Amino acid sequence: MSHFRCLVNTLPPLEEFISLCHRRVESKTGRMRRIMKLPIARDGKVIGEWTKTELYPLLRASEVFPSDCYWDDETSRWRRLAELPCGKSVLATPAQRQLLTNYDLPWDEFTTKYQVQELMESRPCIDKQRAFMDDLEIAHFDEMTTKQASDLIDAELDKETPDGPATSTQIAIIRSLAAAAHIPLTISSSPTRRDAACEIQALRCFAGGPR
Repeated sequence: MSHFRCLVNTLPPLEEFISLCHRRVESKTGRMRRIMKLPIARDGKVIGEWTKTELYPLLRASEVFPSDCYWDDETSRWRRLAELPCGKSVLATPAQRQLLTNYDLPWDEFTTKYQVQELMESRPCIDKQRAFMDDLEIAHFDEMTTKQASDLIDAELDKETPDGPATSTQIAIIRSLAAAAHIPLTISSSPTRRDAACEIQALRCFAGGPR
């Protein structure tokens, strides 16, 4: 009997025990919800089922979007992924939205950080890039984007040819720009195409030419 009384005295009060049981049930339920697959819909059609953890890389890869919907069992209705932490994590920042506004590029409340980069790269090629391509004698077209121009310039500068002799056109441009700015020529007697292109850009910036 004394052993039983000792055991009873070590047990928590009934209310505390019940509360502890409830917390354990809620914790287990929360874990089950995190691993439960959510039906995801777009344009009225279910496109797949993923857990909240699985949605993070899919959102970053733009395979699903914050504007897509998921079925919420608690409210028994479809809700936007943008309402979940994983959806909120990929939304464009205020600074990125302002950047798109400054360039008159379209965006909405569901635009992602990764779409911002795509939109910026889809802008028309700028004058500075066209001038640089001219200096490197790279052919370009009217509707070229900044991304396409950057890729062409990078590809050209990665070749061995930019380290070859500067062209007569580049030398003529350097002399003309230097004379117009009243700057003595400082380029070597046998510059490479790469060196000549960089010198032209520097002279243009000094003279306030295309940037």
